[in-house]
Amino acid sequence: MSRTWFLQANPKQYDIDAALSALDKIWWRVPQHTTEIHVGDIVLLWRSGRDPGIIGIGRVASEPQLKPLGATEEPFVLSHDEASNDSTRALVHLRKTPLVTKAQVQAIPLLHEHLIIRAPMGTVFAVTDNEWAALSGLLPAPPDGLEVPGGALPPAFAWSQRAKGVLPMTGGYNGYLESLRKVCTLVAEELPAPPELAGRLEQLLEVKPVAARLRESFLRKVGIVTIQGGTCRLSNWTQKWYQTSDDRIIIALLHSRCQFIGELLDAAREPRSNDELLTIANEQYGMGWDTQTQIVNRRGWLQSAGMLAATETGKTETTPAGRSLLADLILCEPGTVPVPPRPKTPVEPPVGLPPAPAPGEVDTIIDALRESCIDSGNPNRFEQAARDAFDFLGFQAEWLGGAGKTDVLCDAVLGKDDTYRFIVDCKTSGSGSVGDQQVDWVTLAEHKIKHDATYVALVAPNPSGSRLLARAEQQRVTIISVDQLAGLCRQHAKTPLGLDDYRSLFTEGGAVDTQAVDERAEDLKRITALAAAACDVIRNRSGDFGRLSARDLFLILAGEPIADGTTEEELQALLETLASPLLRLLDGSSSAGYRVTTSAKVFRMRLDVIAQELLTLGGGGGADH
Repeated sequence: MSRTWFLQANPKQYDIDAALSALDKIWWRVPQHTTEIHVGDIVLLWRSGRDPGIIGIGRVASEPQLKPLGATEEPFVLSHDEASNDSTRALVHLRKTPLVTKAQVQAIPLLHEHLIIRAPMGTVFAVTDNEWAALSGLLPAPPDGLEVPGGALPPAFAWSQRAKGVLPMTGGYNGYLESLRKVCTLVAEELPAPPELAGRLEQLLEVKPVAARLRESFLRKVGIVTIQGGTCRLSNWTQKWYQTSDDRIIIALLHSRCQFIGELLDAAREPRSNDELLTIANEQYGMGWDTQTQIVNRRGWLQSAGMLAATETGKTETTPAGRSLLADLILCEPGTVPVPPRPKTPVEPPVGLPPAPAPGEVDTIIDALRESCIDSGNPNRFEQAARDAFDFLGFQAEWLGGAGKTDVLCDAVLGKDDTYRFIVDCKTSGSGSVGDQQVDWVTLAEHKIKHDATYVALVAPNPSGSRLLARAEQQRVTIISVDQLAGLCRQHAKTPLGLDDYRSLFTEGGAVDTQAVDERAEDLKRITALAAAACDVIRNRSGDFGRLSARDLFLILAGEPIADGTTEEELQALLETLASPLLRLLDGSSSAGYRVTTSAKVFRMRLDVIAQELLTLGGGGGADH
């Protein structure tokens, strides 16, 4: 089933009139709705500017893919964005048509409020079947389109348009694809609407509602599931995998839509630990990850497909099947992606305002952890550094040390029946490695009882060995490496979480699992970015269109990565929060719509004043060390 799209051309960026006179096919940039555009789809070419309207009609002749600008199109390009070689483009066969003006389109009742009319920001806009039926009488029939032969594997998108976050499936490292097959069976048999699929995933994968909704969005974003006629269906590539069980297809599909998939396979040609892969991802590809979760998630997809395997030393290595697949993938070259600089410590704020959070604080804590953990002659120094790290995460952390005492005692004060406590045993190592023989398990159990602790954690520079991890799991002791604790602190500096969120780190024992914490941090970042995007749209568009509602924002942001997994209800809740009497960044209501009330700078000042007042009344919320 084909779909219809408006493709908007800005004459200031691309001389579309001259191009249409000279060319019958164009590799068109498709930065929105990229995974939804397919061969055979109808396109309506919309020219923006002083004389807006439809000036061409065509069909998509190739799947969207990484495609440099062709020589035949260079003469018509007027801006850097259009000329970028790191762009995802789809080949479109076009024919010029007599102008159908914006006024003519707007006069059609079904299209009066269409985004191309109401808020024409972007390049690609979806057209419903009913809207196309109403428009088609004003236009000639679209060309048949000459399909460009596709390859045996999905073509890659531009690096900048691939998703940075990869979500896991259930079943452990070797079970992701088995779980995916169950999801595919559900989709193929039930053809659910997106909200219905999210509800079914909640049951099938045994995840919480938000996690289910994000996974439903992820499956669409990476092209595993597509939407046709309002229902979820398997994409053409997924159907091929589902029918043939050729796991190369599903991994190539993930690689084409997500960063650092094939690149991880390439990095693991020699055995690598998760920490080593994390370092490569950050230093060579600028991923900016704080914890191992995104490495672990990718490892699950690749290992369940037989592309990666665990070694006897606990590292990961590319298998012959993975090496074979690498020969057919287009990889991003290491070092070609700009690595974001570390934030600088801000200047002192104006007198009378509380200081903004200092990025330098977390760097100081992390440096102290990494330097002291190998200082075997001075274990107190490492214990105090660990105390400072847990204090930074929001716990009431106290350094005890000394004979017969635990090293660090941490309390999460949450109220009656919710408060939890854990003890921390800190192990230094001049060699940088700690094994089972260095841990006194009996004493740890005694300290847990003595301090009436709920959980036990052990922090060490490089806790290693299957015996250590197995014993820790048996004793329900959480093992945290210094790099993992540092990553949690760096993540907390970007997205501060609550003590309830951190409880999951300590409940199971064994190697620490940061998956739940990382998902909560990602969701907080997503909600924050979504709120910022919503405010930006309101600020920029309300002057033209008046107050905007959650429905308006939902339609305007549709197709943008920032809106993946978002619902109109979630946007309404964000708007109500920002319009609350305490914050008052927005003014309005669900019925009247919203407008901004002040600048971002003043809003930041307001938040700082609120925070300072809470700190004054609450005594800072931490222990007096």
